[in-house]
Amino acid sequence: MAGSPPHGDNRAQLQAEPGRRRTDAGAGPFRTSMRTVTLRSRLILLATVAILPLALLSGLALMALLGQQRNQVERSTLSQARALAASIDSELRQTVAALESLAVDDRVMGADAADLGAAYDLAQAVRHSRPEWRNVVLARPSGEVVFGTSDPPGSPPWRVPEMASLEEAVRARTPVVGPLGLGPRGEPGFTVRVPVVRDGQVRYVLSAILAPEVLATVLDHARIPDGWVASVFDSNNIRIARSREAARRFGTVPGPLMQAMLAEAANTGEAFGPSVTVEGEKVRTALVRIGWAHWVVALGAPSSIAEGAVWRSGLAFGAGLLLSLSLAALAAWRVSRSITQPVARLRENAVALGTGGDFAPAETSFGEIEAVSTALTEAAARRARGEAERERLLAAERSARGGAEAAQQRLLQLVAASTLLSRSLEESSTLEAISSVIVPDIADVCRIDLLDAQGALQRKLTHHADPSRIEAIASVVRSGTVSPDTPGSFPWAIATGRSYLRNFDSTDHDDIADPVFRTFARTVGMRAACVVPLVARGRTIGVMAVLQAESGRHFTPEDGALIGELAHRVALALDNVRLFAESRQALAHAEIASRTKDEFLAMLGHELRNPLAPIVTALELIRRRDDSAFPRERQIIERQVRHLSRMVDDLLDVSRIVAGKIELQPQPLDLREIVGRAMELSAPVLEKRAAAVETALPPAPVMVRGDPLRLTQVLCNLLTNAAKFTPPDMPIRIALEADGQEARITVADEGIGIPPALLARVFERFVQGEQALQRASGGLGLGLAIARSLVELHGGAIEADSDGVGSGSRFTVRLPLLSQAAAAEPAALPSATAKGPAAQRLLVVDDNTDAAELLRELLSHDGHEVRTAHSGEEALAVVSEFLPAAAVLDIGLPGMNGYELAKALRKNPRTRSIFLIALTGYGTETDRRAALAAGFDAHLPKPVEVDALLGSLHRFLDDG
Repeated sequence: MAGSPPHGDNRAQLQAEPGRRRTDAGAGPFRTSMRTVTLRSRLILLATVAILPLALLSGLALMALLGQQRNQVERSTLSQARALAASIDSELRQTVAALESLAVDDRVMGADAADLGAAYDLAQAVRHSRPEWRNVVLARPSGEVVFGTSDPPGSPPWRVPEMASLEEAVRARTPVVGPLGLGPRGEPGFTVRVPVVRDGQVRYVLSAILAPEVLATVLDHARIPDGWVASVFDSNNIRIARSREAARRFGTVPGPLMQAMLAEAANTGEAFGPSVTVEGEKVRTALVRIGWAHWVVALGAPSSIAEGAVWRSGLAFGAGLLLSLSLAALAAWRVSRSITQPVARLRENAVALGTGGDFAPAETSFGEIEAVSTALTEAAARRARGEAERERLLAAERSARGGAEAAQQRLLQLVAASTLLSRSLEESSTLEAISSVIVPDIADVCRIDLLDAQGALQRKLTHHADPSRIEAIASVVRSGTVSPDTPGSFPWAIATGRSYLRNFDSTDHDDIADPVFRTFARTVGMRAACVVPLVARGRTIGVMAVLQAESGRHFTPEDGALIGELAHRVALALDNVRLFAESRQALAHAEIASRTKDEFLAMLGHELRNPLAPIVTALELIRRRDDSAFPRERQIIERQVRHLSRMVDDLLDVSRIVAGKIELQPQPLDLREIVGRAMELSAPVLEKRAAAVETALPPAPVMVRGDPLRLTQVLCNLLTNAAKFTPPDMPIRIALEADGQEARITVADEGIGIPPALLARVFERFVQGEQALQRASGGLGLGLAIARSLVELHGGAIEADSDGVGSGSRFTVRLPLLSQAAAAEPAALPSATAKGPAAQRLLVVDDNTDAAELLRELLSHDGHEVRTAHSGEEALAVVSEFLPAAAVLDIGLPGMNGYELAKALRKNPRTRSIFLIALTGYGTETDRRAALAAGFDAHLPKPVEVDALLGSLHRFLDDG
């Protein structure tokens, strides 16, 4: 073992160094870093330690005794100082009592200029009865002296020399003792003052001037012990009297220690502590304060009185302790002699035991030493057993550490594998990551087959560190199929869902019955195999084989657990690859379906608009030729044509909204004009009602920013819906109001209402309430869905509310108001275009003969010269001899389409400036942009409004 063994047990070091022997008493294996201490010294130390508590207790008792002595000195000194202070206080109070008796006499209380003589005589009488008084003075509160016993009335006026005590007596109306001072004639003394109060006012202050000798007399009668010293200090801490050398120390100030104690007594009333007399003698001083007089009495006891007892007690205690220690050391030395010799023999035996030698037990009368000798023998046997157990535990600890390190390594491999497998969702990259994780760190060969959609295994990965061996292994795999009954084969793992783990002792593999599997094992040189089914999300997706070959490694159960956990991660990664591929394929299919849908809707719109166009044109021709011909029939046809056109527009609008292709043309506008425009456009539906639409518009403009055409479309949808589902005799109301930051347009009716189950879905596409079989209301259920989308594109919201069937419904559109600065911009709404009078040459190109001929007749009726063509090639032939000012072209022409025809006309210098109008069933925004890019000047969807077509022509012809 490293380091020194514990004291008293050197066996470990002796075993580590068996060749070493003790050469002398101070060297050898018993030497430690600690200083050697002999048994004799330890016994002496033991005796000392045994006596030490007693000595400590004695010392504590002595300290307590000394403390009591000091406390006794303090209490005694304070007691005598209090008695002395009481004597001083008594003397001062006698003076106060005499003055108060004099002050309450009517001759003094009523003294004035007329009877001062009587007050003076009384004061003289009191003065003669108190020989220690030097003077009795009657003064006014201002300090002016009325008279003094040494200065009869009529003497020259004078003022009280010490005003502080007089002012305090006047203010407090209580007796006051002044500090030491000098009289008018220079004689020392102190003053006792008593206020003379009459009718609640201090009229005079009566003062007695006392000689300091009166205090010396009190000190002389106090019986102060010999060697003690007493002093009296006034309110200014000036010594007035002293028991020793009074005349010499009279009027002096105390030393620093005494001044500190005087400051303490000023707060607490008493103080005690060490100080030094004026003669330099150390004393323990007690201070007692006479509170009402602000005087302090000090009494000092010589320090030698208390310290002498302390020193005597300490010397006695030290001598006794020294004697006890000496006796203990002597006894320890004698006992140690009888112990050290057998202990030395015992030590030699312990050295022999440590080196493996024999020893004789130590002969001694001490049972403890004999027991130690016996214990050494037993310890040797236990030591041998302990060392064997220690070796076993060390081996177990090394094994456990190796297992923990292997588990940590497996965990790191799993973490690294998870990181690599999560980097890509491409199959090739994922398989490459799997191969890099397994080969060569875990195994020499890795194979993976995955199940296809039909449940057949498809080879996905064969990997070896040597690329030249990959093809050889793959060739064997392609040569045949292993039976599902062969354990360890891929079909067996798929069929049973079990894992296979086996180590092979040789590479002959004669014990493998299946010939294909045996050939594969020999080709690989397989020394160990682990085959695991790949299961992800409860579904078996394939099989993974991890093989050991030229490295000669075998698999342990821990390796099998690692490969199983790794297979779980591989299965999830490959399943994620499959899901990603399926989602990508689904996305591609969805995109194809979306394009197909858009193409279908565009074609549907085109095919529906084409037959509607000649119908609208024919109706317009009938109206122009004879407005009174077939009015009812024309109205029916116009109504149904508008209905069909609206359904086509709704279908195309929904398609554009879903694709996000709606483009707004926002501008500042007044919602009042939008409401009016919607009412105008909805007039054909609303005019047939018996009850007129009730409108409520504010007088001031309600400005928002929006697309006027789209907002008009929203309100038209709401008004049309209200008219559809409300009886003709029931009212419809539309109201506009602005509140705070938003504008609200409400369309309310008293029609059939909305069931609660339908109310939550009323804005979804193709959602409609129940209708009769004849579907009198018609529609595709797209109007409200379009309205909501358009309102939300404007940053607003639309809400539906109804109390149920038969209770009517309310639709509220909320739009953000425009700021005042933005609202100042002029609003613009589409306006009808006036007809122009000029007649021009026009060309109409449409493969629908009816549509072309009817449009020709309509334009001819307006005064223009019109030619028609039914294909692009025919149109080019016409313009070669008939140069038109404008041409109306269909897009879906056979052969050369309308875009190609427009480009051809723009390239020809002769026809470059022709005004081109695209009149087509393709009416989306994309179609409009494509027409403008091809060279068209205007794009009008079928069926076209005649006014819109003529308006476009007239604007161009007028600009001429």
